[in-house]
Amino acid sequence: MRLMIVDDEVFAIQGIMDGVNWEVLPFQEIRKAGSYTQAVELLSKETVDVLLCDIEMPDESGLELIDWVNAHCPDTVCMILSCHDEFDFARQAVRLQCFDYILKPVRYEALTQALQRACGEWKDKHRQAQLEGYGQIYIDAMTGGGSREAAEDVVDKVAAYIDTHLAGDLSVRTLAGIAYVSPDHLTRSFKKRFQKTVSDYVTEKRMALAGELLRRRGMTVTMVSDYAGFGNYSYFTEQFKKWYGMTPREYQARERR
Repeated sequence: MRLMIVDDEVFAIQGIMDGVNWEVLPFQEIRKAGSYTQAVELLSKETVDVLLCDIEMPDESGLELIDWVNAHCPDTVCMILSCHDEFDFARQAVRLQCFDYILKPVRYEALTQALQRACGEWKDKHRQAQLEGYGQIYIDAMTGGGSREAAEDVVDKVAAYIDTHLAGDLSVRTLAGIAYVSPDHLTRSFKKRFQKTVSDYVTEKRMALAGELLRRRGMTVTMVSDYAGFGNYSYFTEQFKKWYGMTPREYQARERR
């Protein structure tokens, strides 16, 4: 198995390397990154089974890294190791299906045990993916070898589900389970059909809904954040500004004028 540790503090990574009992863990390789950009670059080249990352980093946050991983590496088990105990961060981690949220400082014995649990989760995911793969073989056989029409039916079903469940859990793994296909199969088919990732499609739809809701009287920014499936107010504001070029409150004031 392969582990990646992402933290902009070199001493924090070195502390993990020195303190964790690696002899009881099945990792053959450990990768290290000091930023979102560096982590994405490495993840684009090789598979990582378990990701352990901090929240605060010099470019994008650890939460945004997990969001990227969910879209591009759905089989990776993600964990957060952070000094932030704010509820908003924890809620966002739950929405992103983060496996564990560990607060610093942590005893290395406890961190070792958390990594053991993450390895168990990866094995469970791997077994489930194998079962989904067998199911995909069956579906392909029933539809004449996985015709283009059958693949489009699956993607259209997922897209329709996204459109009507924007406030819910729309991770690639959840959507793949709804369509009875593997996450990798859904990711490839979706991108071929819409020329965008599942995550990009979800973001586009959620932002469109958020823009519409902010025009309505009686809708606060917090309410819109929840209805559009973001949950975390700060994360919603950050993503909205990237999308629209202004904060939700600025957009709301402009549209209501």
